[in-house]
Amino acid sequence: MRQRIRKLNRLFIVCQLITSEMNLHALFEVIMDQTNQIMDTERSTVFLYDNNNGELWSLVATGMKKNEMRIPADRGVAGWVFQRKTPVIINDAYRDSRFYSEIDKVSGFKTRNILCVPLINRNGQCIGTLEALNKASDDFTDEDVEWLTSVSQYVSIALENSIIFEGLKSYSEELAASPVRIATLEKVKWQLSKFVPTSVAKLVEQNPDRITFEKTPMDVSILFIDIQGFSRITEGFDQILVNDMVESHFSRYLECLNRYGGEVNEISGDGLMVIFKNGPLETSAKKAVAAGLAVVAENRLLNDEHLYPWGEVELHLGINSGKAWVGSTKIRSQTGERWTYTASGLVTVLAARIGALSCKNRVYVGPKTYQYIRNYCDCEFIGRHEVKNVKNPIHIYWVKNIKEDYSLTEWT
Repeated sequence: MRQRIRKLNRLFIVCQLITSEMNLHALFEVIMDQTNQIMDTERSTVFLYDNNNGELWSLVATGMKKNEMRIPADRGVAGWVFQRKTPVIINDAYRDSRFYSEIDKVSGFKTRNILCVPLINRNGQCIGTLEALNKASDDFTDEDVEWLTSVSQYVSIALENSIIFEGLKSYSEELAASPVRIATLEKVKWQLSKFVPTSVAKLVEQNPDRITFEKTPMDVSILFIDIQGFSRITEGFDQILVNDMVESHFSRYLECLNRYGGEVNEISGDGLMVIFKNGPLETSAKKAVAAGLAVVAENRLLNDEHLYPWGEVELHLGINSGKAWVGSTKIRSQTGERWTYTASGLVTVLAARIGALSCKNRVYVGPKTYQYIRNYCDCEFIGRHEVKNVKNPIHIYWVKNIKEDYSLTEWT
């Protein structure tokens, strides 16, 4: 269990990296390091498909510095996986006819065993492969395939994220004097918004080469949403089915959140952190509550539409309002700078803690949020609760619905 928790923590770091670093090589050097720690391997390599030359080339390979490796797209283990879009385990590399030993000759590295999985983009296309080499403890197993496949999903997202970012810079330079520049930037910005917060996309559009913004105090309401019992679901059921559930549910939730001006700041496996920061605190509190109730209603419809072997999907929802520091957290390392756009402070911490107390699709709010919505909503006081790392117990309220005199549409 400790080992599994360690790997999940590493996987969460990879998830954070893809929204905090735009430089392709700097990003993947760190991701490959985290991959080796998750997989307990000596090396890992990302091969991407070059459609012009029909080759797979190494975007980054642990220990290879900046040396690029190229192989035919139908050669080696990487080529075999790329052509078939299916993972493979080879625990004795030199005895397997698919192994392309020329890479070892060039790199001076001795490959003992290989786990290779395909990189599949959002359109279902195979764009390359991810390899883990020489597992330290033992042979690769089916469980290792699941872990590396999880990493590969983040790698694919990071690739598309970086490609869109590079495309944005390129179009900015090429079309600066063109009358279609604004329309083009809007299109690229829309693509970029799939991967990064809206605020970051706007800043990149304004100046792709220099994103500098400081944290500032701001009145916000924070909504945390996550799936109840998600660890049990992921452990006990097919990962493809679980992923399809998350995608279908979160896609519909996103429509509800956008309707009320919520900005999805973080996505962590089964959870969303959403910031409502436009207008006075009363406005953001109302919109956060309306969005939370809309998500509950949408979730009810989804449960009617889809039947899952683990039963209905139930949510934790927590909202808190107050002043937070909104902007970038910048971390410097040898590989460069990492930027994460977020809202930090006690208001965010309490929102997460309140969400953890919620269950069965109930929207729980803290006292500050309750102060602004109590006249408009039917609420039930559920008590004073102690929450982790907070000194004093806080009053928690269950928001059941918006009163008949008021409409959700009035809060959009």
